[in-house]
Amino acid sequence: MEKATKNLIVEVSAGIVIFTAVILLGSFFVYPRTSVYAGLLLGMVLALAMFFSMALVLDRSMKSQNPGIVQKRGIISAAIRYLLLVAILVIVINWFSDWFNPVAVVIGVLGLKAGAFLQPAIHRIASRK
Repeated sequence: MEKATKNLIVEVSAGIVIFTAVILLGSFFVYPRTSVYAGLLLGMVLALAMFFSMALVLDRSMKSQNPGIVQKRGIISAAIRYLLLVAILVIVINWFSDWFNPVAVVIGVLGLKAGAFLQPAIHRIASRK
């Protein structure tokens, strides 16, 4: 992986963690339950895992010369990622809803989107130093 790609991965990951920290702080005042905290942390771990999976697939795809292979690899990996996410959510809802708040897990997973939106701001802050 190139240095710019590694920096991008670190910046988006930092955005996911910052989003989760802000939501954890907010939930401390709004709905202070341990299941909410555990759900947010599980969602953050899932978001980071999904992001690292996407980064690895994109990095491998960029090295391939065949556009058909790139398209197939992208579609298959995205389908697997989302099937695993749905399976984990179903398991959490059915068996572990007393440990992990399912809504908090979904909010934690949305940290993936927030991390992508926060990346330009984090990049500007990081490039100043």
